[in-house]
Amino acid sequence: MRKDETVPATPRRRDPERTRARLLEVATREFAEHGYEGARVDRIVRAAEVTPRMLYHYFGNKERLYVAVLDDVYAEIRSGERELRLDEGDPAEAMRRLVGYTFDFFQGNRTFVRITQGENMLSGRYVRRSRTIRDMSQPLIVSIERLLARGTSAGAFRRGTDALQLYVSIVALSGHHMNNAATLSAVFGRDLADPAWVAERRAHAIAMVLRHLGVDASEGGERL
Repeated sequence: MRKDETVPATPRRRDPERTRARLLEVATREFAEHGYEGARVDRIVRAAEVTPRMLYHYFGNKERLYVAVLDDVYAEIRSGERELRLDEGDPAEAMRRLVGYTFDFFQGNRTFVRITQGENMLSGRYVRRSRTIRDMSQPLIVSIERLLARGTSAGAFRRGTDALQLYVSIVALSGHHMNNAATLSAVFGRDLADPAWVAERRAHAIAMVLRHLGVDASEGGERL
């Protein structure tokens, strides 16, 4: 090749998976901050450094992008729950793991909390359109049912606890103080975001669930 010849530029290779992941990451922040109605596609594509055409290519429209975000944030909590291995070990300890994980996930994942708050304000309009979320969530209730059955058979848990009712109570114990921290802190003169108070709340949530099941949480899991 002569010295005066120009080497043609190597065309930039497209990475579809990376582009899609980047769009999803940026859209998650946008929906968490502004909600579905307030989120803007132009802000998403600008922050993701892509064209609007790319967004519509991967997701179709704003609604489908939002449902994809819902799928993604729910997949994260469901994935962590599967890793708890609720079918293994002492039933009371497995229940402690579930409550502790749920509490810690909410505490450390404000984006999830804000997006689900926004979706609740929309009356669950879009989460109902996701078969993925329903399919990935049902196994959790099945796992809790099996855990309750193991605990009952072992004499560790009292009988008659409904798995879904219990999980909704765990969610309430783990998230209500966060969703209402501003008003509760003002009304009672305690900072509900203070790490020491949050640690007390975590221990209280675990003890409440175990005591409901008939376990004395202060005595290392003995049956009441």
